Amino acid sequence: MVIKKLLGRLARELQSCDEENFANAVRAAIGTPEEQTAFLMSNKLWGGPGSIADQAGTREERSEGRRLIEGALRDLGHEQLRAGIVTSRTQMWVEVFEKWAARGI
Repeated sequence: MVIKKLLGRLARELQSCDEENFANAVRAAIGTPEEQTAFLMSNKLWGGPGSIADQAGTREERSEGRRLIEGALRDLGHEQLRAGIVTSRTQMWVEVFEKWAARGI
């Protein structure tokens, strides 16, 4: 239930930054627990170039919208870590987003 709410928050933040494709991908993952797990473990979410973690909201350098996306991703990542639903990149991205937030970047 918590993950579903966090995915909903992420979709809203993506939508507010005109990231329709990413927002739609997140909304599609909210369906069944199997769909959620597959998405949470996907490169689409936590991968490198082209992933939501790497690219969403970056049309403008370090915009407020991007920071809100990063906050949503950070909270989602923390919940994934707690639940043990992670990829090799989940922890790395969470740590990066925490450092940037602490530094006001």
